[in-house]
Amino acid sequence: MPRIEPASPAYAGDGTPMSLRYGDVYHSADSGPGQARHVFLGGNGLPARWAGRASFTILETGFGIGVNFLATWDAWRRDAARPRRLHYVAIEKHPFLRDDLARLLAGYPEFVALARELVDRWPAPLPGTHRRVLEGGGISLTVVFDDVESALKRLDARADAIYLDGFAPSRNPEMWSAPVLRAVARRAQPGATCATWSTARAVRDGLADAGFAVELRPGFGHKREMLVGQYEPRGATGRRPAAVAREGERHAIVVGAGLAGTAAASSLASRGWRITIVDAAPGPAGGASSLHAGSFHPLVARDDSLLARLSRAAFLHTLDAWRELERRGHAIAWARCGVLQLARRHDGDGALRAAIDTLGFPASFVEHVDAASGSARAGLRVDRPGAWFPEGGWARAPSIVRAQLDAAMAMHGSAFLGSRRVDALARTPDGWRVSDEAGATIGEANIVVLANAADIARLSPIGTSIRSVRGQVSYLPATAFAAPRAVVIGHGYVLPAIDGTVVVGSSYDVESTDAETTVESHDGNLVRLAALAPANRADVDATALAGGVGFRAVVADRLPLVGPLPDPEAPAPGADRVAVREGLYAIGAFASRGLVWSALAGDILAARIDGEPLPVETDLAAAIDPVRFVMRARRRGG
Repeated sequence: MPRIEPASPAYAGDGTPMSLRYGDVYHSADSGPGQARHVFLGGNGLPARWAGRASFTILETGFGIGVNFLATWDAWRRDAARPRRLHYVAIEKHPFLRDDLARLLAGYPEFVALARELVDRWPAPLPGTHRRVLEGGGISLTVVFDDVESALKRLDARADAIYLDGFAPSRNPEMWSAPVLRAVARRAQPGATCATWSTARAVRDGLADAGFAVELRPGFGHKREMLVGQYEPRGATGRRPAAVAREGERHAIVVGAGLAGTAAASSLASRGWRITIVDAAPGPAGGASSLHAGSFHPLVARDDSLLARLSRAAFLHTLDAWRELERRGHAIAWARCGVLQLARRHDGDGALRAAIDTLGFPASFVEHVDAASGSARAGLRVDRPGAWFPEGGWARAPSIVRAQLDAAMAMHGSAFLGSRRVDALARTPDGWRVSDEAGATIGEANIVVLANAADIARLSPIGTSIRSVRGQVSYLPATAFAAPRAVVIGHGYVLPAIDGTVVVGSSYDVESTDAETTVESHDGNLVRLAALAPANRADVDATALAGGVGFRAVVADRLPLVGPLPDPEAPAPGADRVAVREGLYAIGAFASRGLVWSALAGDILAARIDGEPLPVETDLAAAIDPVRFVMRARRRGG
């Protein structure tokens, strides 16, 4: 994805915010909020059209300084008949930096409280899709930092209303091109409306050619006319239909109470689902989620590969999700102390530095550092350069699990059932029945989410195997090793001292099923520690060390499983589609990245279940869809 070039704040002679790049103002000189209400809300029949809806989706081309969004948010707040969940999806090629956005929005005193929250949650200028959940789940803001045509191609959303608000066609013709308007139409529900201040002939003709019935209406301020339209597709749209919200009670059983299961439970509960979480252990946070602490950080690659993009999206989503849990009163043990990723010895500094230089990401996300600078930041003498992630750090997985579980349990009569191992699933007229080893029914629900690590494949085939890979961490007394201030990673990792303990990891034992710590694995971790910090040796005896063991769930491509599970016995509904087991989903196979993957995976899963706009691009969602293995086998002729 292209690097993001932020917008620079500027003002026209009359004080209206403007873009120097395009030589045009961000809104009418008569009033930004007034234009938003008359043209975009009024032109789309809002708020009347969203009255009583369970959800409503707005698509905006050109977020700008956010006045249209703030006016829409304000209207939603004031409307007693508002939809339970409003999705606002906006595309912006040149977003403002947070401080610049704050200064610009200070000029709109009627939105002071909303603007403050928007600025506080505003993403860094990094390419991709950024989701922010506001109003306790009532509003979902999704901003895509990308070129409009590229963004629309990879956007999964079905709009009920569309705000067309780019700069003037004469100043930014790409925003109003025929391909862009056709792409907008492909993201519209039949009957969706659109509105814009522009009445240019090319815009009218482009919208009409894309399937909109357009008409002129009185404009705002000094503009005599504006343009509105309604999408009337000619023939089949070729898009999958929107999910239909289930009537009555919505009940989900989630199997597994680790990072994956509680993330899914929390996301579903925030959308109105009653959750029953079932786990074979007596309490939550068993398995790999039980270890003392782990690191969280993104990955970078020179080609900004799919894995790097997914890692970045998950990392940024996680930071916001954890802060939101804390804002809601759920305690989390974590620290954004920074992560120093050391360059590989055999690669030298070239590959890592080239990746960081090519990507051009802001230093607030990643920065190249030499060995001296890395040592100073980490508080540990290292002998190699590396990448510094200032927002990375460590977290205690059990505290994340507990926070996500408590968030889910606080809503809709949700419950946790421990010491219940799920042995079988069976279809019912209304969904699924979950049974234990004795054949007794644990519960019935509309949907079931399998979040039980490598055990997912035991309950439902996925077209590939899930390996359970042993990982052992070692707990060193803080008195035995001068721990760093930041996380240091390479071929292994070391965390800062946490409550007197320094965590060092981790083994990767593909064939082992040993749930107890071993001296051999401790020895391996001490070797890893020595490679990270050769000048700072640990004064410990491996035979006396404590530690922890977890088992990573890993599939062949080392990407997560998030989505509906395939039905290998059902006929394929099309050459490029796979039959799925309706109402049966998976979330997991996070390998070593559960802390980073889980929050985003939970949101993706809940969005897919409820037919909402996805918080990632379509190619990223497809890369973690469980049906991918069946599709690959079909292409190979298997």
